Amino acid sequence: MKKVLVITYYWPPAGGSGVQRWLKFTKYLPKYDWKPIVYTPENPYFEVQDESLLNDITSEVEIWKTPIWEPYTLKDKLFGKGESSQSAGVITNKKSLKNKVLNWVRGNVFIPDPKINWVKPSVKVLLKKIKEEGIEHIITTGPPHSMHLIGLGLKKAIPNLKWIADFRDPWSELDLLDEFNLSSSSTKKHKDLEKEVLQTADVALTVSETWVDDLKRLGGGRVELITNGYDVADFELKPKTNNEFIIGHYGLLNHLRNPKNLWKALADLCTENTDFNDKLKIHLSGNIDGEILAEIETYPQLKGKVKQLGYISHAKVLHQYNEADLLLLLLFNSKSGVGNYPGKIFEYFAAQKPILAFGPEGSDTQKLIEKTNTGMYFSYAETNLKNDFLRLFKKEVNFSLENNEDFTRQKLSHDLANLLNTLS
Repeated sequence: MKKVLVITYYWPPAGGSGVQRWLKFTKYLPKYDWKPIVYTPENPYFEVQDESLLNDITSEVEIWKTPIWEPYTLKDKLFGKGESSQSAGVITNKKSLKNKVLNWVRGNVFIPDPKINWVKPSVKVLLKKIKEEGIEHIITTGPPHSMHLIGLGLKKAIPNLKWIADFRDPWSELDLLDEFNLSSSSTKKHKDLEKEVLQTADVALTVSETWVDDLKRLGGGRVELITNGYDVADFELKPKTNNEFIIGHYGLLNHLRNPKNLWKALADLCTENTDFNDKLKIHLSGNIDGEILAEIETYPQLKGKVKQLGYISHAKVLHQYNEADLLLLLLFNSKSGVGNYPGKIFEYFAAQKPILAFGPEGSDTQKLIEKTNTGMYFSYAETNLKNDFLRLFKKEVNFSLENNEDFTRQKLSHDLANLLNTLS
């Protein structure tokens, strides 16, 4: 069995779609004659934990860990914990001067991210272990994109090493970078590092068609696509046990993805349709931005209809899918949103429930939903929503909610194994 070293920051018990992607790859790669070795921090900083994901770490996966020091620990001691986006460390309460300063420091001092201090010690440790273990293939996955700088250091030291750099999100063109008020020199440094990674890696891997094109434009040579997906083993489809009409969103929801026209349309329907008003419930779990909750609360018709579930494990999220009628999918209303397949879209496929999606016009997600006939997609600017929502409520729309087998984790892991084989 051939060995592949996967360098990742997020690993169980951390939660999130990035964890799911590589947890499932490592689960299924041994079926295709690849032994995964995971290198990850011993003491990572993350806010979302999901102990249930530990059950998916198979005995075939070897795990290496070394300590990491991060400035977030110092920030928390000095200022306390704040609301932040897990992927980029953005402090979402921008109105506070303190948080504006912290965002500026995060973006301009720690490039590409606050994990940068782990790069040099990791390269030193891994160079020795790679030689001892006879490893010829490595994969780095970001964000955080400093993981790619570990791969860059290893590739420079061992040019014959085969390296796949997996971009789960954009780097220099990530919308969230705007929150950091980057200087021109900081922006240039992000772009220069990204270009060096793209030109040095044997393959740049990413998760959507648009991002394949973007990475080629930014300097990538060989760029390949393997989307996120769902694990058939996770899903047990069961009938609803309630008589409510539940619109559910489960996961991080920040101010950059607030569907304001959705809340207004739902409020108007509650006023106009007694049955809709009696049955509507909105279920939200995870870290919900206060701006979104405040927006919903401006509509008295929606009072008492929002149920905040708090953080729930992935296993409980799967149960919530069964109880919901519509699964809400919210993309960034921006350029990066055009190429973003949120990890949950594939789980929505597996849950076989209609999708209610909002995002930029012409996005890859819009094309996929229309191609698979799995839901309705609207731009954030769309205001003529009530008639469509009423049709969804009355179940007057026919969707194709089965047989999206191209996105199973096992099939995607087979694709990854084939990609690794081309580099052997």
